Amino acid sequence: MNSVSIGRIVAAGFFDEVHVPVAPGDSGTAIGVAADAWYSATGKLPVGVEGRCYLGPSFAGMELPTLSRPGLVAVKVDRPAGFLARHLADGKIVGLYTGALEAGPRALGHRSILASPLEANVVDRLNATVKYREPFRPFAPVVLAHRASDYFVLRQPSPFMSIAVPATDYARRMIPAVVHRNGTARVQTVTASHNPFLTQVLEVFGQITGHPVLINTSLNIKGKPICGTPDMALDCLAESGLDALLIDGWWVTK
Repeated sequence: MNSVSIGRIVAAGFFDEVHVPVAPGDSGTAIGVAADAWYSATGKLPVGVEGRCYLGPSFAGMELPTLSRPGLVAVKVDRPAGFLARHLADGKIVGLYTGALEAGPRALGHRSILASPLEANVVDRLNATVKYREPFRPFAPVVLAHRASDYFVLRQPSPFMSIAVPATDYARRMIPAVVHRNGTARVQTVTASHNPFLTQVLEVFGQITGHPVLINTSLNIKGKPICGTPDMALDCLAESGLDALLIDGWWVTK
């Protein structure tokens, strides 16, 4: 989980690519046990495991008006990726709850809080009114994989936000909100095959702003776990400074 050490190993060039599993701690042993059980039962190596991270529960087909809280308004929206991107470009801080829950400790675009890295004081606002944590705490970027080299010195994909790498001069000028004080960023790269919805959001955001990069932090507030259920996500909106929540195509506001 030491993204700085991993970044230095990657930068050293000893290996063609360094792979860090989505859940490299104790929680990831369940994935390994399942793979071993499959191999023991069938004699074949499991396929389709590489790159998989959205392994948790999902809640498709929900009707938000029946779950919503007093004071919250839920509206079903068309083309939610573009709708979300436009609101992010307008400076909104939005929770995103979609599909199956991520495995591992990082929010990877299914249970995330997203914000524009171009907004002045966005880090202060996130820490003070949304995450309720220390003001020095940084935030990580998510970027389209084919544009990552414009902003970060990255030798390989980083789909699980596990590598801290130097930011380019261009990134330090244009998106300083996602650059740590030591000049690095813990990057998540995204492709359409890995996360088609988040890719669409980044593409539209990039068309509007010129920068297909967003702040991505976990959908929770200090002292609470990542929002695994719709009820938890609605509580997060109601109890924090989030401007809105996009929950499987429902746009929820206060």
